[in-house]
Amino acid sequence: MAKVKNDYFKMVEQQVELCVEASDYLQEILCNYSEANLTEQRTKMHDIEHRADEVHHDILRKLSAEFITPIDQEDILCLVQIIDEVTDALDEVVLDFYMYHIDRLPAAAPELSKIINKCVKALYEAAKELKNFKKPENLRKKLIEVNTIESEADEVFLEAVHNLFGTETESKVLIGHKAIYESLENCCDLCENAADIIEQIIIKNT
Repeated sequence: MAKVKNDYFKMVEQQVELCVEASDYLQEILCNYSEANLTEQRTKMHDIEHRADEVHHDILRKLSAEFITPIDQEDILCLVQIIDEVTDALDEVVLDFYMYHIDRLPAAAPELSKIINKCVKALYEAAKELKNFKKPENLRKKLIEVNTIESEADEVFLEAVHNLFGTETESKVLIGHKAIYESLENCCDLCENAADIIEQIIIKNT
């Protein structure tokens, strides 16, 4: 009986689905922020991150026993690692709210959470198209969308930090809110890094 091949494209898609779940939840938290709910929200977000870790480790286990893969093992490893980092980064935003005792929501946090959600969902669309990497026209359009949204996040981050240091005088708030903004921006940066890795896969295989 022929050995059943692992569908790495489907597994990557499932991994990014959990990024989407985490980004949906982050947007929900930040658009309706209440410090009183943070402990419960940390637990729920960490559960999503834990399930994403399980998918990540399952891919690694399968790769370790695989001789032939549709693209280089190294490329799959790089991609699933950066996707795992996206979910970790989304989880870390909520942890930062806890660590810095954020009782007053940073002004631009809801807007940034919406941009992150768009960026993660654009990455998901790219992940669904990854199986067509040898005919990459549509895939490249998805990657451009990720990059465009990441640039939008950069602009909002820039103005948010500018406004923060132009209006806030309390050092505790400055430190905490700046950390939150940096954590939020990092989520989009990592999505862009994932898009760059997919672009490298296209270049190597076409």
